[in-house]
Amino acid sequence: MTDKGLLKRSERFRSHVYEASVPKEQTRKEIAGDLLKRAFDGSAQSLVMGALSAQPASSAELAEIRKMVDRFAREKGRT
Repeated sequence: MTDKGLLKRSERFRSHVYEASVPKEQTRKEIAGDLLKRAFDGSAQSLVMGALSAQPASSAELAEIRKMVDRFAREKGRT
């Protein structure tokens, strides 16, 4: 995995320590994008509904999701 650039190796503390070489948020975006294409035919709506069907969200989580979607739409000029 180090050869592919997914991990970086450090020899701190006299042992090999492996750390992610890519920020967690970037990895999450890449995984979500890949899942969106492969499993949901590129439909963000189907991805979200699939996630909510598999693991229902609380009222508070749904309210936060609504705010996040609204904020995203405003930032992208999609309102």
